[in-house]
Amino acid sequence: MSGPLPGIMAPLTVPASWVYGVVIAARNRRYDRPGSVDAVAVPVISVGNLTAGGVGKTPSVTYLAEKLLQAGHHPVIAMRGYGPKDAGSGMSDEQAEYARRLPEVPVVADPDRREALNRFLPANPGVGCVLLDDGFQHRRLHRDLDLVLIDGTKPLSRQRLLPAGFLREPPKNLKRADAVIITHAESADEALAEEVRHYHGEPPLAWSRHEWSGLRLLTGGCETGEPVDRSWLDGKRVLTLLGIGKPQSVMDQLHKLGAEVAVNIPARDHERFDQAKLVMTRGLCEAVDAMVVTAKDWVKVQSLIDLSSWPGPIVVPTLTLDVFQGADALCDLVLQTVANRPAS
Repeated sequence: MSGPLPGIMAPLTVPASWVYGVVIAARNRRYDRPGSVDAVAVPVISVGNLTAGGVGKTPSVTYLAEKLLQAGHHPVIAMRGYGPKDAGSGMSDEQAEYARRLPEVPVVADPDRREALNRFLPANPGVGCVLLDDGFQHRRLHRDLDLVLIDGTKPLSRQRLLPAGFLREPPKNLKRADAVIITHAESADEALAEEVRHYHGEPPLAWSRHEWSGLRLLTGGCETGEPVDRSWLDGKRVLTLLGIGKPQSVMDQLHKLGAEVAVNIPARDHERFDQAKLVMTRGLCEAVDAMVVTAKDWVKVQSLIDLSSWPGPIVVPTLTLDVFQGADALCDLVLQTVANRPAS
């Protein structure tokens, strides 16, 4: 599938993508005018992308937050809060994942991130910078550093604008970014680097891949998750339930670790799972060794599952970003951005 909708709908989606492109161009012209963007009191680092879903913003923002913390800074993550809310916490799946991975980093979730930050920052004077999750298109808020993630498995020149494809903006708009980071890459690719240079003006600043650093094994006896090595999956037959933008990346990791995906339950990105789907999933789990869900999906399904009676363990991988090329340049750029604009 070349876009979010079936190819048979191309006679409708292609003209719609032309209209979408006109609207996006008009919107960007409006924000290019002086005085149309508002700043907040501390430096803002935006982490965004050109495509819808699955590029790896959450692990990228987590990576940068950890680097800022290690350098003695105190960031806040500002996000839209899109997606189904957990019944217990009221947080979206991505917000809950940040809370679990970065308990010392506050998260502001509001569609109007500028106003939310203007309320939050005066009450939290210790916060020295903002990490803007999914910020490339959120142009109302001034940013001091604009980082854009590009999926290394999807060449930009072969993609179309929504709804005919997954592009939120034309690739030429990369010139608005300060730097480009490639995700889902196994190695640096000269052809992709040249493509980025063509649109952005500079080659990618950094190259990264997504890796599982470990697993959490959830059972009736350990509902918070027993840490186990990735090798636990070797030889296991598993069921997957993946409501994420790029489920194939999970499939690839499972295959690499020696697991067999015996059953995959189809799900949409950010799908709000219901009891009926979990009843069906439970029945299918009786024929496999384990069920595999991402951390974001576990936030959505944990209130629907009784681990004490679930047929087999549930495996939640710990996803980390491995910046294998350009890590120092990326960290230096982020830290310099925070240092060069003191909080006002």
